[in-house]
Amino acid sequence: MEFIYGWQKTKVRSLSDLDRKTLSEILSSRKQELRTYQRAQMIFLAAEGKINTQISEELKVTRPVVNKIIKRFSSAGLDAALSDAARSGRPKELSREERAWILGLACTNPKDLPDGPVMQLWSNSALSQYVREHCEQMNFPRLRTVADSTIWYLLNANELKPHNIRYYLEKKDQEFEYKAQKVLLLYKRIEWITQLSKRYGHAEQCELLSSEVFISYDEKSGIQAIENLHPDRSPNKNNGFVRRDYEYVRHGTISLLAGIDLITGTVHGLVKESHKSSDFIDFLKAMDARYPEAQTINIILDNHSAHRSKETLAYLATVPNRFKFTFTPKHASWLNLVEAFFGKMARTCLKGLRVKSKEELTEHITRWLEHINNDPIVYRWKWNLEDIEHAFT
Repeated sequence: MEFIYGWQKTKVRSLSDLDRKTLSEILSSRKQELRTYQRAQMIFLAAEGKINTQISEELKVTRPVVNKIIKRFSSAGLDAALSDAARSGRPKELSREERAWILGLACTNPKDLPDGPVMQLWSNSALSQYVREHCEQMNFPRLRTVADSTIWYLLNANELKPHNIRYYLEKKDQEFEYKAQKVLLLYKRIEWITQLSKRYGHAEQCELLSSEVFISYDEKSGIQAIENLHPDRSPNKNNGFVRRDYEYVRHGTISLLAGIDLITGTVHGLVKESHKSSDFIDFLKAMDARYPEAQTINIILDNHSAHRSKETLAYLATVPNRFKFTFTPKHASWLNLVEAFFGKMARTCLKGLRVKSKEELTEHITRWLEHINNDPIVYRWKWNLEDIEHAFT
C-alpha cells in the first residue's frame, strides 16, 4: 500500500486487522488521551488515502507532526506511532552518596556538627550553605554550586522537615497498660450496671446501684479572675462582634475540685483557693456526707501528690472501706471522663469571662454548676468489651 507524504508517494505498511481494531477502539473512546486520539486519526486518514497536507488542515496540527507520526508508523508499527519512546531525561544532579550525606546532615542537630551553625534547628538556607562549604571535605566538589531549591526538593521527596518540631510524650509509667485496663474495665462495669438498671427498674431502685458510687474526679487549677480596665462594647449594626480593650487586671486564681457521678451525671464541685491535700480531703468529706454510709465510693483520679499524701492517707484510715481509688496512668488524663467536663466548662462558663474579684468568679462558677445539675448529662466512655481485651496486647 502506498501513503503520500506531502506531495511524494512512499510505500508504507498496510493496516492489519488488529491495527484497524485498535484504531477503531481509540477513536470510539471518550476517555482516551487527546494526543493518542489525534495520532490515531492521522493514521486512519492516511489509510484512507489523504495526503499529509490534507490531514494537517483537517486536524489543525502542523504538517511536520503528521509527517513524523506517519513515518514512525511505517517504520516501527502502530504502537510506536501512538506512544512516545522512553527518554533518558535530565541526569540526576546528586549521586546516591551525595544524597545520603545531605539527608544525614538534615537528621543531625546543627550545633553538634563541626563548624555547624549556632542554631537548634536547620533552615533550608543554613543547610544548603553548610553543604556548599563542607562538600569538598567529603569529596563531593560538585555540590559547591548546589542550589537551595535542590536541597529543598531532596528533603521534601524524603518527607524530612528538620525546621519543624512535633511534640511527643515519653512513656513514664511502667504499669500504663495495667492501670489503663483497670480504668476502662471500670467504665464498662458502669455501663453494665446502667443497662441492667434500665432493664429491671429505675436506676435509683436497682440493687446494683445501692452498694456503690462511681466518681470521675480532678482539679481545674489556675482559673484566673480577670477584670477589664475599660468596659466591653456590645455588637451593633456597624460592628457585629464584642469589642474589648487589651488591658486588664489580674485578681488572682482559684481552683475547682470537681467530681462527676458517672451514674446520674451530677457534678459535685468545690471551689478553693488552692488544691492541696487539705482541699482534697474537704472534697472527700463532702462526698462522705452526700452518699449513704453503706455505699462504697469509687473515685477515678490522677496521680497528684495530694491524692497520696500522708494527710490524705490519714483521713482515709478514719473511714475504712468508704473510698476506693482507681488511679489513671501517669500522663493519661484523657482516660478520665471529668476532663471532658472541664473542656465544656472552658468553652462555655469561662470563655471570655471578666470579673471584678475572686469572690465574683467563685459565685459565677457555683451558679453554673447549679444550672448544669438541673439537667445533668451522663458522661459515657465509648468502648467495647472486646476492644478492652485486645487494646494492650
